Amino acid sequence: MNQYNLVHILSFTILPIGLYFALYFILKNKSEKNQKYLLIGICSFDILLYAVYKIYQAFIYDGYDFELIYNLPLHFCNINLALLPLAIITENKTLMAYQVYFGTLLAFFALTAIDPSFRGKPFFEFSCLVYYYYHSMLTIIPFILIKIKLFKPSLKNIWHPIVLMIVLTALVHILNIVLRSTGIGPNANYFYTFGLVGDPFTEIFKSIIPYNFFYLIPILLIIFIPYILLILLLYRIFTRIRK
Repeated sequence: MNQYNLVHILSFTILPIGLYFALYFILKNKSEKNQKYLLIGICSFDILLYAVYKIYQAFIYDGYDFELIYNLPLHFCNINLALLPLAIITENKTLMAYQVYFGTLLAFFALTAIDPSFRGKPFFEFSCLVYYYYHSMLTIIPFILIKIKLFKPSLKNIWHPIVLMIVLTALVHILNIVLRSTGIGPNANYFYTFGLVGDPFTEIFKSIIPYNFFYLIPILLIIFIPYILLILLLYRIFTRIRK
């Protein structure tokens, strides 16, 4: 698959939209209890599928240079796979807000920027298809939580997820430093706190603040804060329309 050809564009538009409506109609007439059970079951399946996907890359797929130290589940979306069912089980508003305000957009970024290992590969190759499936689910399930009223966006639940995002990123950056300094993982770059060479998006922000980890601050201010405010605005508009 090549970046921004027709197949790629359809994969990050038609696939998430189709999954959203399919999931919504499956949950539509269920009780709140059954909706939760179904969502937890789907999230659990996604985690299991991710594990199979990594085993496949490690032992079967010839097109991926697999090194365990660089394939630990420590990227944004890997962590979000685990936090999403936890948020639903506990009904923790901070975790749900984190998924809505950050998880959705981060997963969508992963869909639009093809992983280099998948470029030139057919879309229906197993690892490529799983990659697009689980990132699509991470994009849509938080919005499903809003739709079925498990989570209500509010000004009151903005700051805790922002703090959680900053703390998670800082901890992962420290881990990257430890892996690099000890020689265990000389190229460790979870959460891309050291930037991403060849990616124009991260290179623009690193030109603004040319320091590892700190270059992410403009991304929070320029992209995520407006995105959070947009979600709050749209939620208020649609709530008033329904009333």
